Amino acid sequence: MSLKSDRNSDMEEIKKLLDYQPSGLSDGEVGNADAELEQFFVNFPLHEARANMKELYEGWVHFEAESPEGEQIMDMLFFFNQMISFLNFSYIVIRQKQKS
Repeated sequence: MSLKSDRNSDMEEIKKLLDYQPSGLSDGEVGNADAELEQFFVNFPLHEARANMKELYEGWVHFEAESPEGEQIMDMLFFFNQMISFLNFSYIVIRQKQKS
C-alpha cells in the first residue's frame, strides 16, 4: 500500500481527532496537508520559525502570572524542544519532496 493510500485510509480517523477540538482547518486543507506544511515554511523560513518558538517560550517563562514550578518549566522546555524538532523534521520532509 502506498503512502498516499495509507493517508487516505486514515483520513476519517484524523478528521474525528481534529473535530474533537476545532482545528480551524477546511476539508481542502486537511486533504492537502503536504501543501499546507510547505506553505508554512514559505511564510516562516526554518530559522525564523525556530526563533519565533524561542520567543514564545521565553515570553511564557518571563510573563507567567504565577511563578512556574520546576515540573511546569520542565514540561514546557520539553514541549519547546519537541516543537523545534518537529519544525526541523517537517522542513526536511518538505525539502525532500521538492527535490523529487
